[in-house]
Amino acid sequence: MVEIGLGIVFIFLMIATYFLPSFNAFSRKHPDRWPIFMLDLFLGWTLIGWVVSLVWSVSSITSPGKPRVQFHAEDDKYQKLEKIGSLKEKGLLTESEFEAEKAKLLQS
Repeated sequence: MVEIGLGIVFIFLMIATYFLPSFNAFSRKHPDRWPIFMLDLFLGWTLIGWVVSLVWSVSSITSPGKPRVQFHAEDDKYQKLEKIGSLKEKGLLTESEFEAEKAKLLQS
């Protein structure tokens, strides 16, 4: 009876180890968690497939939309000038409003 219990625990630990890369990818909300799971499921039985899926699951998660360059306040000032210029071109700002906003930005 004890042997059956140990066997079940051993099988559970083997399955948990086999799907460790998938568990890691899903817990980290990795953007490629489903492909990692598929690789782990179908090629995890090979040591190479398991190692590749493990390395992939612990790889860096970056969002492609986030810029890595830090802008200085001066750069931001010119971006704001471009924005109010486009608002003026679209007719959403009058010439006097544009000049007032431009003066505020250039003084700061």
